[in-house]
Amino acid sequence: MKWIPAAHSRWWLTATPVAALIVSAVLLFIQFGLFGQTFTVMYALRLLLIAVILSAVAGGTGWLGARFISLGTAVGMVIGFVWLAAASTDNTGWEDLIGFIGFLLAATLGFAAGIAAELTAAIIRWLKQRHRGL
Repeated sequence: MKWIPAAHSRWWLTATPVAALIVSAVLLFIQFGLFGQTFTVMYALRLLLIAVILSAVAGGTGWLGARFISLGTAVGMVIGFVWLAAASTDNTGWEDLIGFIGFLLAATLGFAAGIAAELTAAIIRWLKQRHRGL
């Protein structure tokens, strides 16, 4: 995990807003481009808010040192984007809702997987320290 920056690195403060812009752009493209919905400012602002919150969670946890949570959330969002885009076929009205719920589910599962990985790494570190002390 040496390729993920350390806690309290300036990289996190730069990457988080950039990630928010990228996530916003992808969500807006999928919703208004692939789904072909008419653009409404209120709906676009809601998507931007979701993008900022998810990016802040990923960047904030990385900045605090929980790098696995950040990685899991990012991977979950990418999987969610694929799920959301795949749901754009045969757009009868329910696919956009199902795709969006799938996106949120994938991001949440990525977050949960990151938490599980952080707990596993913490337990391994604890066991190694305990073993050295014996």
